[in-house]
Amino acid sequence: MAISLLKRFFLEPSSSPFVIGGTGGSGTRVVHAVLGQCGVFMGRNLNEAGDAMDFEPFLDEAINPLLSRTRSLNYNLADLGPGPWDEAVEKIQAIIRRYRAEAPRGAKGWGWKNPRSMYVLPLIHQVFPDFRFIHLVRDGKDMAFSGNQNQPIKHFTAYFDESYDHFSPAHAIRLWARANGDVADWGEKTLKERYLRLRFEDLCLKPTDTIQQLIAWAELAGDAENLTSLVDIPSSLGRWKNEDSQVVASLHEAAQPALARFGYSAFGT
Repeated sequence: MAISLLKRFFLEPSSSPFVIGGTGGSGTRVVHAVLGQCGVFMGRNLNEAGDAMDFEPFLDEAINPLLSRTRSLNYNLADLGPGPWDEAVEKIQAIIRRYRAEAPRGAKGWGWKNPRSMYVLPLIHQVFPDFRFIHLVRDGKDMAFSGNQNQPIKHFTAYFDESYDHFSPAHAIRLWARANGDVADWGEKTLKERYLRLRFEDLCLKPTDTIQQLIAWAELAGDAENLTSLVDIPSSLGRWKNEDSQVVASLHEAAQPALARFGYSAFGT
């Protein structure tokens, strides 16, 4: 089927997806749960965290060639010239055909959560110019000490053209800062009002207000106060406060512009 026909099929007014992404461990599963409770189809083939596993092989294959070419997540696909990204767009279309076939009648919309979706937003935009992206951010100092280092392990070398030291807080916060900064730049510039950035700390500490913001932006019906039961505040929130203060200070210095942009100080949120 020609790409133009696929676009006519997929890009009905109500057919553009909600996509949820962020650095792994940033609280994306809460947003996935809220959208699901509001009637949005969020997939069938999910892992325990609610990640759409249909996209995993594609993301493993597509991300590093793009990063090796761009060293950024804020780029225009048209500027890259011919490359494997052309085939990647077609692969997204094939995945979506299978994914949407499982959606029940009467769903209030559809979408998916996979944190690494934020690494391929221009590809998604090529297929769905009207998609909405929900960007979850969590304090980079917390993320630096997280046991979930899947993204640095897989993508640090391609992103920075440097080798990755296993479980390196310094490398982890560098990736956190650049990836979230690039995504914020791209989302604000390209998606504009279809880009929503939420902080995990606000979901935990101001759940009613933050969930209300989410469902209003998504134009969904839901009782924000009742949906706060979906928020489970982890014991790891603020874990950086238990780490060596000199190490934390060095991490904050390395990522200070991004931390300040997202509202994180050296000593709190």
